[in-house]
Amino acid sequence: MKNFYFLLIALFISVTLQGQWMLHYDFTNTLSEVNGNGPELTVLGDLGFYEEDVLSEVGSAKKWVYRFEANSGFSFDNIATAYSLGEDYTIELYFVFDNLSSWKRVVDWKNRKSDYGAYVYNGQLNFYPHAYSAEAPVVAGEYTYYVITRNAETEELLIYTDAETYITITDTPGDGLIDEDNKLNFFHDDLSVPNEASSGAVAMLKIYNYTLDSTTIRNNFDDLAGNLFYIGEKESINTTIQVFPNPVSDHINVDLSNFSGQEIVTIKLVNTFGLTVYKTEAVADIQKNIILNTTEIQNGVYILTVESASKHATGKVFIQR
Repeated sequence: MKNFYFLLIALFISVTLQGQWMLHYDFTNTLSEVNGNGPELTVLGDLGFYEEDVLSEVGSAKKWVYRFEANSGFSFDNIATAYSLGEDYTIELYFVFDNLSSWKRVVDWKNRKSDYGAYVYNGQLNFYPHAYSAEAPVVAGEYTYYVITRNAETEELLIYTDAETYITITDTPGDGLIDEDNKLNFFHDDLSVPNEASSGAVAMLKIYNYTLDSTTIRNNFDDLAGNLFYIGEKESINTTIQVFPNPVSDHINVDLSNFSGQEIVTIKLVNTFGLTVYKTEAVADIQKNIILNTTEIQNGVYILTVESASKHATGKVFIQR
């Protein structure tokens, strides 16, 4: 009976995701998918943090991004989509690397078991071991619009930056396909030749289960602001929170004075694997200060998120006993 129940759940997920779909991660204080249709990204390596950054390509607009350390990043779990990401796909990124000397991993399809995959090599694009670009379209410290597409029928894999094609290969070996682990990893290098990675930040990730053509990619780049600050984005205001003490032992105080009204405020602690280990709710007008009991939470680094319908804030919390 239990197996039949899980089979029904898997069938339901498969039905809801069949056809063309796109998952959008905008890193506004969370690794969750914007519309709640996809899995939460899992942290790889050290836990990063969220910060507001200036995006010069879109009129120096400010946007929240996820900043990661060297040889850290995150993973997309294809199992959670009922294996819906297959041989036809597009990966659309807007990210920055701080260091471009030598090899810097962008995407890994083999869950860290192979050195093959997408890199930036001394500023040039590279899909190891098949091809690298002759030019250097990526600059350290500057955000890059970066797209990978794969066509199931032709097996053609293309890599673009700023809507121009720099890598074209026929991926007959399937080096651009997710292996049996069904993990798509970003920015964190493999174990075969480790530490080929840079610190940096990412402002957008979109994953499609179909191939975008060059015209659509050009249109997305030409309307980069609309692509980053998409229509329908929640009109929430970034604010700040105070937490004390920090590091914390058994209890932590969260100051909600920047949240007001009768809105429900959701408070979460997220661990380095991207899993929520503590969640509670409060009404800001009634509870200006809330105390979280952390006695059952293991030592480590956590991201504290506080969100209402109109505001959100984030901070890093250290639990140490």
